[in-house]
Amino acid sequence: MALPKDNPVPALMAPTSEQLPSGSDSLEPTPLATSPADAELAARLQRGDAWAKEALYRKYVQAIWGLALRLTGNRPDAEDVVQDTFALALRDAGQLRDPSALRPWLVSIAVHQAQRRFRRRRLLRVLGFDQRPDTAWLETAAGNGASYEVMAELALLNRALAALTANERMAWGLRYVEGYSLPEVAQLCRCSLATAKRRIASAQRRVGQHIDPSEVHDE
Repeated sequence: MALPKDNPVPALMAPTSEQLPSGSDSLEPTPLATSPADAELAARLQRGDAWAKEALYRKYVQAIWGLALRLTGNRPDAEDVVQDTFALALRDAGQLRDPSALRPWLVSIAVHQAQRRFRRRRLLRVLGFDQRPDTAWLETAAGNGASYEVMAELALLNRALAALTANERMAWGLRYVEGYSLPEVAQLCRCSLATAKRRIASAQRRVGQHIDPSEVHDE
C-alpha cells in the first residue's frame, strides 16, 4: 500500500513580519517568478538580504510542510515544525558552511524539530494531557477519495506508528515515506549508519505488514 503524500500547505503559516521584508505579509506561499539557486540563496541569507528570507520560505515551504506532516502525523504539530524550522534557519543561516547544501540543512532542522514535538506529545499522552490522534494520512486519503479498505489499512498503520519511539518513527519515515538513502537518514537523524539501520529495522517489524514490500527498497 502506498502512502498518500499530497498535502496542501495551509494558508496560516509564514515567517513573522519581523523575519520577512516590509510589504511581504501575505500568508500564502505564492511561487517565485524565478527560483534562485541554493548557493546564491544561502549566500544572500548570510549577508542578511531581506529578499532572501522570503525567497527561502516560498521556495521550500511546501516541501517542509509535507515532510513535517508525514513525520508528526498531525497538522498542529506540523504547523509548529514549519514555523520553527524557518525561524531557526533564518536565525542560524550564518552557520551553514556549504551554501549548496541549503536544502539538506533545512530538512535536518525540520527533522530535529519533528523529533522534539513527537517526544513532547508522547510525554503529554503518558501524563494524560494529549489525546489527539495522528490522523494526517487518514485525512489526506479521505480527501483523495480513498476506498474504505485503504482507510482501514491506514488506520492500522497509524496505530503501529504510534507505538514506535520518536527515533524509530523518524528514521522509518525518512527511509520509506520520504525515500532518503540509508546514509542520508543517518545524517538527518544525527546518528551512525548502524544506528539508523537498527531503528529502521525495529520500526519495519511493526509496520511492514501494512506496506507493500514491492515499494520498499533497502540499500
